[in-house]
Amino acid sequence: MEIVASVVSSLVVEGGKIVYRSISSKIRSCWHGETMGDAADSHIKVAELIPCPSIRDHTTASQTMARILQLLHDDKARRIGIWGMGGVGKSYLVKNLNNKLSSTSSSQKPFSLIIWATVSKTTSSQEPDLKNLQKKIASRLNLKEEETMERTAIQLLERLRREKFLLILDDVWEAINLDLVGIPRPESHLGSKILLTARSLHVCRKMMTDVEVKVEVLMDEEAWELFKEHAGQVADLQSIKPLAGTVCKECGKLPLALITVGSAMRRKERVGLWENAIDELRMSRPSIDGIEPNLYSSLKLSYDSLQNEKLKSCFLYCCLYPDDYSILISELVECWWAEGLIDDQLTYHAALNGGIALIESLKDSCLLETGDSDDSVKMHGVVRDVAIWIATCANSESKFLVRANVRMTRLSEFELQRDLERVSLMRNSIKALSDKEIECPKMISIFLQYNFLQNIPENFLRGFGALKVMNLGGTQVRSLPVSLLHLRDLRALLLRSCNHLEELPPLGSLTKLCILDLHDTSIKQLPEGMDQLTNLKKLDLSYTLNLEFVLAETVSKLTSLEFLDVMESGYRWLIKPRPPMSYFEIYLQERHKEQRATVEDLQSLQRLSVLYLRLYDTVTAFEECDVYWIQRLKTFCCSMGLTYLVPDTPRPTEKDLSGDSIEWFISHATSLAFDNCCNLHEILENIVINRVDRFTNIKILTLKDAMLNEGSNARLDLLPNLEELYLDNIGKMKSISVLADRLGLIFPRLEALVVTGCDELEKLFFLGDRITSLPKLSKIKVDTCVRLNELFQYVLGSAKGHAAVPNLQTARLSGLPQLQCLCRREESWQSLEQLEVVRCPLLKKLPFRTINGNSIKEIRGDAHWWREVHWDTDDIKLHFDKHFKEMLDLQASLGR
Repeated sequence: MEIVASVVSSLVVEGGKIVYRSISSKIRSCWHGETMGDAADSHIKVAELIPCPSIRDHTTASQTMARILQLLHDDKARRIGIWGMGGVGKSYLVKNLNNKLSSTSSSQKPFSLIIWATVSKTTSSQEPDLKNLQKKIASRLNLKEEETMERTAIQLLERLRREKFLLILDDVWEAINLDLVGIPRPESHLGSKILLTARSLHVCRKMMTDVEVKVEVLMDEEAWELFKEHAGQVADLQSIKPLAGTVCKECGKLPLALITVGSAMRRKERVGLWENAIDELRMSRPSIDGIEPNLYSSLKLSYDSLQNEKLKSCFLYCCLYPDDYSILISELVECWWAEGLIDDQLTYHAALNGGIALIESLKDSCLLETGDSDDSVKMHGVVRDVAIWIATCANSESKFLVRANVRMTRLSEFELQRDLERVSLMRNSIKALSDKEIECPKMISIFLQYNFLQNIPENFLRGFGALKVMNLGGTQVRSLPVSLLHLRDLRALLLRSCNHLEELPPLGSLTKLCILDLHDTSIKQLPEGMDQLTNLKKLDLSYTLNLEFVLAETVSKLTSLEFLDVMESGYRWLIKPRPPMSYFEIYLQERHKEQRATVEDLQSLQRLSVLYLRLYDTVTAFEECDVYWIQRLKTFCCSMGLTYLVPDTPRPTEKDLSGDSIEWFISHATSLAFDNCCNLHEILENIVINRVDRFTNIKILTLKDAMLNEGSNARLDLLPNLEELYLDNIGKMKSISVLADRLGLIFPRLEALVVTGCDELEKLFFLGDRITSLPKLSKIKVDTCVRLNELFQYVLGSAKGHAAVPNLQTARLSGLPQLQCLCRREESWQSLEQLEVVRCPLLKKLPFRTINGNSIKEIRGDAHWWREVHWDTDDIKLHFDKHFKEMLDLQASLGR
């Protein structure tokens, strides 16, 4: 028995050593980056290193990385989407994230397991290959695949539930069903997260991400350094450097483009090769080594993934506009509508909404981006190159000719081939067109705007029988040829800003015409045959200062008209004549015996939904007539005050509306402008005293050339839905808060503020009493206010914690010689992306720190001013120096 006991005792001791060694081994393995799962999993590392270049010296990527690391420690962010255009470096970024987490010390590791998987697509569609994804995750966990996806999913689910995991899904094109794969939902498996990269914000949303981080293109200096890294020392040669800088610029700060083109130009020392590369890039011809297979084909995947052919056509249409050109959304949608890319049976309002939805889809796919203004879009330069390549080279059936802004002086008739469908020659120096008849029977859109054309030859249009969209805007044409009348399928005739255009041929035969844009032309009367345009839906006559006469019968027969803009037109839309008539009415009646169109004639336009009108008659006259029909309009923009008159007629210096009751107009207008109203203070006084409820329709208010005297203050917000406020040359106003007090405004929805020439203005706003902040204000422009010394000032004793403008994204400040401070609360600038400062010499301190300036993308101004700005630390100065861009042409900037 003693022997047995001795043996057993010995085994227990030895067994204990074995158990101890096993546990000790597991602890050491975990300490060195391995999990504490089952014995079979003991060698699985927390994260596997992925070969890739470091982002250590890349500011933009490092800032995005810092943002992602913050989110990984945020319990509310369980699904994180990283999105951006193809080639911007999303995979490169998250590979660095994976490697950073793998090198983190064990005590700081937020996850016990990090899994990386590139999501491949099935060969037949964009659908993710879930079986292959299962295989990758199972392999990472050292698990064997089961016979069916269902059994594998059960196995993965059971295994992953024992971990606090981070799953990185790279290159996701469509939503992934986590249940089918066997991935625990992070919202029910606390501590675990899913991070995905995608080119489309739509994919992130379908994956139900809690937060999305957009990966932006590089800053200028970063782009140049990356380009030089791949092009080599040749880029710094004296003879090459200017050309290399141009090639680099053509890459649009897109990393994949910089790497591809830089590598292709490596060690090429001949000037001619660089000049040829510039020409090739500008003409979107991918003959440079590696461009087509590495760059263009990669970006074409985003095009291929668009959900239908209509959206693809809408995308390709955008390449007709020049590089870096801000396209007005309304113009773009109207062209789509006229071409039939949007159902031409829709109303104008519905077509515009449908077009905006298409634009948002393209923006979500990173194929379009917001332009220089909120009502415009533009294409990234490389994306446009790819679009032109698809439309002209990649497809044998492509029928585009794009020669926009390439300094053309003449158009060769040989370039206009029979099969062409869309041609863009806009923004060139073409002075004359061929007078030969050129057969292009399939052409449906032609852009000739912003050339030096003085006439359109009679024969030039004869071969374009299928044309639907013709844009001649901004040219010097004085008239149009009679051959225009052969374009029986024409839907959109765009003559915007043809300042010399005085007349048009009879348009009666263009019965399919839907859009006629005569904005800022010199026409004196509407062309003959207008009454036959029964399909016309939009007519823009704004700023037609020479327009003298509009026939009442013409107006009444435009039965399909939905959009009419006659703002700032020379034609006066009056109430039907009634004695006594003014001198001006008598003058016009003597010149024209026919029946003049009046405001009441618009009543017959049953489909009219948008009306822009300047009020020339008295308000009382409107109230006395039957204008109930205005209530059915979706948009009614009315301007009151000083008018433009035809030559040789009396011109008043001011308009006095103080004796009129204008409440009816304010109640029904969506946009209202008071222009040169001498007694604005009396108008406001009457509104405040007599109004018992609020004007809920007004979204845009413009006050110009008037005084703001003291008076009664409203007890409630009379304009609760105001979105845009424009103030121009308003005297006796030391702060906009004075106007706010008069009308009871608290600006809960104000998005845009433009203030110009208000010489007595000292503060934009006093905040903290009734108005604690401007929560939705996203852009401000302040120009030539000589006494303004601070934008937003909090009154003494106001509650802390309110940011003045928490959502401000753009601020443009110019001609403010006394401006010293923007706002003393730093938290006010957390969303600012663009700041422009011109002729503000005393603004030496900006309220930015690295903690509140992460959103800054660009600061523009004079280099001398920037050197004078004071910073708390050198690190802060270095941080914002990277975002500064010198404005060389200040006057051009002020004119924007």
